[in-house]
Amino acid sequence: MHLIDVILGALIFGYGGYSLYRYMNKAKKGKCATCEIEPTCKTACEDVNWDKVIQEALKK
Repeated sequence: MHLIDVILGALIFGYGGYSLYRYMNKAKKGKCATCEIEPTCKTACEDVNWDKVIQEALKK
């Protein structure tokens, strides 16, 4: 086995482990932590009536 194969394998598995670690930490914080617009969000996700939002979106 060549050294480059070992290095590439380590990089791929290392990044995969790092991504999984980040995902697990965000998942522990709740759904707002994983939201894309969380830094600029003005409303609390828990206060939104999601059933009503979905129904309005389906009407359009």
